[in-house]
Amino acid sequence: MTHKPTIARGSGWKAIFGSSRAHPALYLCSIMLLSVTGCTGNGDQDAGNTSQYASVSGEATYVGIDACKTCHAPVYDTYKDAEMGRSFRKAALSTSDADFEIADAVFDSTADLYYQAFHRSDELFLREFRLNGRDTTHNRVEKIDFIVGSGQHTNSHIYEENGFLYQMPLTWYSQDGKWDLPPKYRQVNYRFSRPIPLACMTCHNAVSGFRPESENRYDHVPLGIDCEKCHGPGSKHIENIEAGIIVDVESGIDYSIVNPAKLPVDRQFDICQGCHMQGASVYKEGKNAADFRPGMALEDVQNVFWPRSADSVETFIMASHPDRLRMSECFRSSNESDSAVEPLTCITCHNPHVSIATLGDDYYNETCQSCHTDPAIAECTESPEVRMAAGNNCVQCHMPVSGSSDIPHVRITDHFIRPLRVGEDRAVTAGQVEEGRRTYSLASLIDDNPTDAEIADGFLTYYEEKTNQPGFIDSAKVYLRKAESAGHSRQSLARIWIRAWFWEQDYSSIKGMANQVTLGGIEDPWTHYRIGEAYLSTGLPDESVTHFSRAVELAPEHLRFLNKLAVGQSESGDHAAALGTYDRLLTLNPKFEGAYNNRGFARLVLGDVAGAESDFKQSLALYPDGENSLANLASLYYNTNRPDSALIMVDRLIRIDPSNSDYVEFRMIISGGGQ
Repeated sequence: MTHKPTIARGSGWKAIFGSSRAHPALYLCSIMLLSVTGCTGNGDQDAGNTSQYASVSGEATYVGIDACKTCHAPVYDTYKDAEMGRSFRKAALSTSDADFEIADAVFDSTADLYYQAFHRSDELFLREFRLNGRDTTHNRVEKIDFIVGSGQHTNSHIYEENGFLYQMPLTWYSQDGKWDLPPKYRQVNYRFSRPIPLACMTCHNAVSGFRPESENRYDHVPLGIDCEKCHGPGSKHIENIEAGIIVDVESGIDYSIVNPAKLPVDRQFDICQGCHMQGASVYKEGKNAADFRPGMALEDVQNVFWPRSADSVETFIMASHPDRLRMSECFRSSNESDSAVEPLTCITCHNPHVSIATLGDDYYNETCQSCHTDPAIAECTESPEVRMAAGNNCVQCHMPVSGSSDIPHVRITDHFIRPLRVGEDRAVTAGQVEEGRRTYSLASLIDDNPTDAEIADGFLTYYEEKTNQPGFIDSAKVYLRKAESAGHSRQSLARIWIRAWFWEQDYSSIKGMANQVTLGGIEDPWTHYRIGEAYLSTGLPDESVTHFSRAVELAPEHLRFLNKLAVGQSESGDHAAALGTYDRLLTLNPKFEGAYNNRGFARLVLGDVAGAESDFKQSLALYPDGENSLANLASLYYNTNRPDSALIMVDRLIRIDPSNSDYVEFRMIISGGGQ
């Protein structure tokens, strides 16, 4: 039985959960629902007009944190040591929270690779290696260039190659005091090839020098989230101060700079939830992660989608604080129009200018008690024994520490404020994580009224980034059909349709769409890349080159696009053009692994045997299990009368894939046992 998708709209989380639980049969349905939750507990609250802020109007530009220091030195000094101020920094032993003296390496049993962090004086490094008995058969060392994370929970590590930034395959988990692979690397070990795109940089750092023609290249990398992340660009404010234009902020608002405390509640929340509400982010047409400025409505730039499941109360991701807070009675009641207290927002409790390490339990308890003044509720009703066990700490009972469903080895404060017994086990179990995968609705967390096309994009983004459940693609296609029924043209929806079909490997539909619509009007490089893949995968390399070339025109420093363009050129027989494209790619990034094998093949076809051998070896130095590189090098050795060297390569291939009959047969030929 197939259930027809519907949209359940509700003003708060309870409304979503209640309506969803009424349909348990949907657990088995491949088509999922979309639910919508409002951004605050008060759906009709006046958001106010923030367009007069220089941050919103576009009058102001970014000037950097040091420009604020002259007038705000005390805040500057404490902020530099606060968690957000330490979010991103140059790597050094003196700036790291990790223990680089731990000798034990972290082993990835699936990839058969070890990882070990070490230092030379103040410089930090990461070694990837493989052992065969006592012999080291692979050894790659990369210098750590940046540390991400204040150390409150983790230190992640990034290396740079000619401005291209990549995550490294080892993370320090502060609370457990241990090294381990980064989140999700146990499922897929990206090793040194996971790019740091704009969306990641935007939340972990100040405004960067991102190059939009690339996927992960930067002209300038700031060192930590700065003042302007929450206060907006500061040039107009400085200009006014220097001109003697001073606003009495006790009696009015200085619109040259944003003071989040003076924004409407919705706009306050938008500053925080742009990063602390993670999920499947979908950006408005023509927008990206860097386009939001404090004072703007976040929904004008992006929306965030996240699934609801039977266990959503107990299982949640690390960066879900606004979503969890909105479930709380404290939040909902304080945001009612007749509330006797100020609306509860993030900055009711959090002071981002100082480190949380400097704030004791009393600070947060007093914040709770500043609202809970009614004698009927001010006195804790728990028994003295329970209160003593909790240290008379409101947070320990009402906002307990919990595990996270998406990041291992971390414990976070659950922002769903509610009564819980002290000592109650809040660890996230494997069963809860598995139950959390049984999704039956997708919530729109920022925008109350997403379009059907945006909903489809949300399902596809979640599929790409979080899961491999085909039901998400099915749901996306349902909403695309709804959009068409509402009058949207195939042309306007071509990008999303092609995206859905790409993940289904429905290449015939992609090619059909490419012939139906005017592709010249599509300025999205990923769409042209996917069309190119459809043609290449169905034996039409000439047509693929047309679309890969267009993708590269739109994003000339996107290395994956360049690599596929060269593959298409080589498949179409133009090895000279392919060689030029590979040279261009490897000039941009000499450590792009796949390109060396591909360039080696092009060189071999063009008669440059020595150059091909060098490329195959370089490819294997970067990635020892590259089957194409091993096979190509084995063939090259065999055809240049070096059978012993060829056997070594083939034996490595057989260890990777013992059931591959081609490898076994090739070994027999090399050793003289076959024809």
